[in-house]
Amino acid sequence: MGMTVRPLRRLLPLVALPFAVSVFAAACGGSPALATHLSSGCRDGDRVALTFDDGPNPPYTGQILDALVNAGVRATFFVEGQAVEADPATVRREIAAGMAVGAHSYAHAKELPDMSQQDFAGDLRRSGDAIAAAAGLRPALFRAPYGHTSDTMLRALREVGYTSIGWDVDSEDWSGAPADTIVANVLDRAHPGAIVLMHDGGLGGGHADRAATLAALPRIIDGLRGQGYALVTIPELTGAPASHDAAQPREATCSAN
Repeated sequence: MGMTVRPLRRLLPLVALPFAVSVFAAACGGSPALATHLSSGCRDGDRVALTFDDGPNPPYTGQILDALVNAGVRATFFVEGQAVEADPATVRREIAAGMAVGAHSYAHAKELPDMSQQDFAGDLRRSGDAIAAAAGLRPALFRAPYGHTSDTMLRALREVGYTSIGWDVDSEDWSGAPADTIVANVLDRAHPGAIVLMHDGGLGGGHADRAATLAALPRIIDGLRGQGYALVTIPELTGAPASHDAAQPREATCSAN
């Protein structure tokens, strides 16, 4: 399947920015035919990105957002289109608080890597439309459900100007781990340029209990800061543009992918 990304964990028309995205892909060494895929940022700095998947999921997304704001931390939320349609106000809150928001498909379908390019593009457009309707911007970041990415998906992402985002530090909060384990998983595995996977929602909808993630978050923030890390968004870590409405991407940084 070519460039397939399967992490250990479980494993519109859009207004593209062809010139900006091509410059970014070239800087990061991506194929001109495929979207750039990033699982980390530069490893010679002192920055780490916290990311949260599968929301919005009341009440946990709002509580996680409150904890981030109270700590002065910016993070990135990868949202599901169907969840956005159910709770658009929370996505607007995320944007207003300075968080980055990316697409995480419409309904977390497992079969996305096996879809035709046309069908995947339809799912991508549907999730992008939901975010645009809620927040007034079209995302330029995408994270594949389960981290399963195919060349077909990367071609479709490339055509509409998305960057594919993975991770290289898994909190394993999806497994039902207690807060102590979630904290240890992140702090023990953290490194410069890390992209940390966490969850505020449930896979494919539902109201997942993320109390353990919420309890772990302040300790993770304090621990990472204690290790000397600044906590930033994916665009700040990697230089990938946050949305199709951005006039220019940030300066692309190196990646250890």
